[in-house]
Amino acid sequence: MAITDGTSYTDDLIGALDTDALNGLLAGLTDKQSELFGGRDFISVVKGILSGELTLNFSDLLSFVLSVVGSSLAALTALLGTIIAISVIYSVVGAVSGGRHSEGVVKAVHFASVGCITAVAGVSVTAMFAMCAETLSSMATQINVIAPLILTLIAGVGGTGTAAVFSTTVAVITGGLFNLISSVLVPMLIAAFVFGIIGNMSSESGMGKMSAFLHSTVKWLFGTGFFLLTAVMSLQGITASVFDNLGVRGAKFTIGKYVPVIGGYMSEGFNLIVSGSIAVKNTLGYTALVLIILTVLPAVLQIAILSLCLKLAAAIVEPLGDSKMSGMLSSMSSTVSLAGGLMFGAGFLYFVFVLILMAAGNVFV
Repeated sequence: MAITDGTSYTDDLIGALDTDALNGLLAGLTDKQSELFGGRDFISVVKGILSGELTLNFSDLLSFVLSVVGSSLAALTALLGTIIAISVIYSVVGAVSGGRHSEGVVKAVHFASVGCITAVAGVSVTAMFAMCAETLSSMATQINVIAPLILTLIAGVGGTGTAAVFSTTVAVITGGLFNLISSVLVPMLIAAFVFGIIGNMSSESGMGKMSAFLHSTVKWLFGTGFFLLTAVMSLQGITASVFDNLGVRGAKFTIGKYVPVIGGYMSEGFNLIVSGSIAVKNTLGYTALVLIILTVLPAVLQIAILSLCLKLAAAIVEPLGDSKMSGMLSSMSSTVSLAGGLMFGAGFLYFVFVLILMAAGNVFV
């Protein structure tokens, strides 16, 4: 009977969730991502995970990763081939001319070659920055929808202090760190990308060091914000959970000892309610973790492959073209790598935050 009541209670909790908002989080998933997640009905996925029918299979995840890598490599093969072709043409033109043309003609050919490479690579880098903005927006939406539900379940079983602390943390992550990335750091990387191109087009531009300065600034700003937020979030969560645990256990003791006749039954019923709420909370948290992986992993993989492609192009171009072309591609690769680091760091912070929320209420059992 107790098991039936517990199952009914968890079903009631799941039924009270905002279905439209949760299903809206799945709208941007591809068919492959949706299949890996378990479908496009969030509530059905939560019920499947809670019953043990749905799990994240490692072989399916590996297959998904390989498909993302394969499609990214196929898309960037044309980019690499075009850059190499332009470099070969530039090298052949230089060899054929044999120094017979004026310095102005040589500079014009060099400028045209660099311009073509910039245009070709710029399309991929621009698409990468757009993907970063979309990924950050998706993560912010997820955390704004799922985190309040988890915090409500924590508060419902006596974790009011924990819920209050982490409500502020949600605002800091989405309104602070994510806005810092999208409004400050990403525009700085775009500026670094532009300065890297200009600095390598001509030694007279005087902008060769500006790209490196912006790269360094982005690293320090993000690293500092990431460290401070992670440290504060962890310490506050531990402290709030300890005090909430004392309150919950005190309430259970009071009910069990001082309510006549039925106090013991009420205390066991309280345990059942707490256990049901925590089961739903942890299931929501697990579902959020899977959604984070499906959102961030493709972006990070695509950025990593683009960065490696640009590094390879720089290595091939150096003997074919000249050092400035190679330096420009290396600068592009560094910018792309930093963007990937920002995406990975933001996703990792979100992942850790959900793990802390999953662990926060478990001490009440």
